[in-house]
Amino acid sequence: MSGSLESQVRRGESFAQAHEDGVRRAGRAGVAADGVVHLVVAWLAAQVALGGGGGSADSSGALRQIAEKPFGVVLLVALAVGFAALTAWQVLTVLTGTKTSHRVSAAAKGVVAAVLAVSCVRFAVGAGASAGTQQQTLTQRVLEAPGGPVLVVLAGLVVAGVGVALVVRGVRKDFEDKVEGTLSRPLRALGVAGWVARGVALAVLGALVVVSATGDTAKSRGLDAAFHEIAAQPYGVVLLLLVALGFAAYAVFTLLTAHRRVRA
Repeated sequence: MSGSLESQVRRGESFAQAHEDGVRRAGRAGVAADGVVHLVVAWLAAQVALGGGGGSADSSGALRQIAEKPFGVVLLVALAVGFAALTAWQVLTVLTGTKTSHRVSAAAKGVVAAVLAVSCVRFAVGAGASAGTQQQTLTQRVLEAPGGPVLVVLAGLVVAGVGVALVVRGVRKDFEDKVEGTLSRPLRALGVAGWVARGVALAVLGALVVVSATGDTAKSRGLDAAFHEIAAQPYGVVLLLLVALGFAAYAVFTLLTAHRRVRA
């Protein structure tokens, strides 16, 4: 009896492992999709730095740019499938992960991936909306609620904290454990530049969200507002171009390592 039970347990473990591997392989397509979106965001950020009009420099702006291209709808559908697979991978990580930090991170990334999947579908059918506008509206509603300004400040501090954490992670090269095997020097350099650039952008965004607690909700329009704020500073054009290059570096790193990812 015990031998039969152990055999069933082993078969169950084997099935779970096979299922997890399959979800991970599918989820890697979502990692590549994230790289595509970041590449377009990098181009939009560069347009902001150079004074060009390329639309909102955030994920929604990137998806709109894709939708307007030939075969854009087909690409959006492919991105939606990838983000949906990435969502499933993150849900599985939440359920089976052994480290609390990895499970919390997977939960956050799963929510973002799910939102991006839905956004891809909405832009594919022509119903997409600006993420910046939605965020500004949400901030206004929170400010109007009891204790709203305090909540907005706390949210801004959390975003800024995540930005600082990304910078530290990039400098310390903590992203290397996301990829199977070892990274070449060029890939490692791309990772450092990418994580630091994203961290800088999020830190600025967090600061702007805190400022929006005073009632200036235009400051809370997401990455687009952060990029414009960077560009408005002394030497801001140069700094924003560097940030745009960093986003591009992250995109290239993500695309080149997607097939080797063990974590998103």
